[in-house]
Amino acid sequence: MKGILTFLFLILAFAGFSQGDFAEAKFHEGSNLYINGNAQAALNSVNEGLNAEPSNGKLKALKKKLEEQKKKEEEQKKKEEQKKKEQQNKDQQNKDKKDQDKDKENEKKEQEKKEQEKKEKQEQEKKGEESKDQKQKEEEEQKKKEEEEKEKEQQEKQELPKEVKDRLEQMKIPEEKAKMLLEAMRNQEIQYLQQNKRKAKKQSPSDKPDW
Repeated sequence: MKGILTFLFLILAFAGFSQGDFAEAKFHEGSNLYINGNAQAALNSVNEGLNAEPSNGKLKALKKKLEEQKKKEEEQKKKEEQKKKEQQNKDQQNKDKKDQDKDKENEKKEQEKKEQEKKEKQEQEKKGEESKDQKQKEEEEQKKKEEEEKEKEQQEKQELPKEVKDRLEQMKIPEEKAKMLLEAMRNQEIQYLQQNKRKAKKQSPSDKPDW
């Protein structure tokens, strides 16, 4: 009985010594991983050590530090992601603004082009109207000139021969009065001819001899 108890104490002592060595090894392993920047692997190693020796103070302290570091890294990563997202939003806003400015510029150029075309069209219409008015004016002047020339010709035709003018001057009869007399004689002659013509139309033909 005494031998069995001794054997059990030796086993427990050996087991305790083994757990302590394992926890110590995991502490060093976790520390090295942490130093090398692999916080998650270091935390996994510390958790393995604590599973073997939950009351190990060094492992607990290292785990706390690793969890704080992990939380800090997660917050930093979150901030970086947020910053990246904000930068992307800012870049997109800048791009949208540039696109809007470009659209406004294109719209402004298009409006200016339309106004220029409208102005040119108005100028062309104005020139066309001026040209039309000028042409009409020239036609009117030409017509007036032709009428004046025609009137002048008529006046020249109505002019009395020189011999007649001399005779009228000797008789002391004004030229205008003589023209009026001649015109009256012409009108009477025309009326006489027209009357004879109408009489000839009214006269019916007869088959009877005059005798």
